[in-house]
Amino acid sequence: MTYYFRENLLSGPILSPRRPTINEFFLSSYTMSIYVGCEMGCSYCDGWVYSPRPLNETIHVPLNLPQLLAEELTTVNRGDLIAITALSDPYQPAEQTYRITRQVLQVFADAEQPCLILTKGLGIVDDIPLLQHMNERSLAIVMTTLVTMDRQVAERLEAKSPATHLRLEMLAALKRAGIPVGVAMVPIIPYVNDTITATRALLRACAEIGVDFVIWDYLNIPDERHRMRINETLVRIVSYLPGYYRDIYGNEALPNTQYRAERDAELLTRWDSMNIEARAPHRLFANRLNPCNEAALLLKHMAFRDMAYGRMHMAAFHRQMADQVYGGNIQPALLERSPLYATLQQVLHLTN
Repeated sequence: MTYYFRENLLSGPILSPRRPTINEFFLSSYTMSIYVGCEMGCSYCDGWVYSPRPLNETIHVPLNLPQLLAEELTTVNRGDLIAITALSDPYQPAEQTYRITRQVLQVFADAEQPCLILTKGLGIVDDIPLLQHMNERSLAIVMTTLVTMDRQVAERLEAKSPATHLRLEMLAALKRAGIPVGVAMVPIIPYVNDTITATRALLRACAEIGVDFVIWDYLNIPDERHRMRINETLVRIVSYLPGYYRDIYGNEALPNTQYRAERDAELLTRWDSMNIEARAPHRLFANRLNPCNEAALLLKHMAFRDMAYGRMHMAAFHRQMADQVYGGNIQPALLERSPLYATLQQVLHLTN
């Protein structure tokens, strides 16, 4: 049973500190949560690690969060995107009653604040008119997590979340309304959803509705408590030897670099073959963010491709340039080494 606690926050901050490096997955300089706790409580979510009680046991409803956020936005540059992605779903069941997320989006709309929302909740469809208004005036992108097209596997991983096919229908409705949409294949779980069959099924489903982009990341196992939870989940899904995960993870939170490099290259090739961008394409955020943020994202997205295809030196160079540009340190002579230079010239208004 889930318990709701209605409360008024005494003060902020509502937003995370401004990131020292831009988030290449979510285009963001800031992140925020609406609710504390998540009733969906997906077993793979590393939010369990940061909650002293079960993640889905208690939900804290911050009644005055929109008002505090409006005050805090006066200190935020409108070229910095805010991502609603942190550790709880903004359209979990509590939203049907309290509508805190809707109020937050209205605050963003009034301030012309760019944002990205990651949700599995179907209730976001009710807010399409508001999202359209936001996207016309600044930028509003919606993403959902899709882990697998296998219903039985999905039920064991995320039983309290809307079914995968319903999330796809949600994205299709948003896409028809002109809202940019993306898919987060998060997490990639070794021996569960990293097979050719699993990725091919997900790719076909995304291509059918014409998603604008996809991202992926790997199952994070930050501590032993979460490792035990993951092991209990896996034994209900697949037959595997514990040694398989020891070989891939060792004592680390993420799979080893070889596993990730191989999967990155394979997935990038597959998504490219379907003309679906791996990372948000430039056309979605062009001229909608601070020029330094826009350029930093282009550089980081190029670095990802460099890394996937083994161009390690260029990957390191592009990441270094991304961080420098994001911080306002623009060095045209160095940027000339990038194949992106012509585009960067336009974005950053550089002259020869």
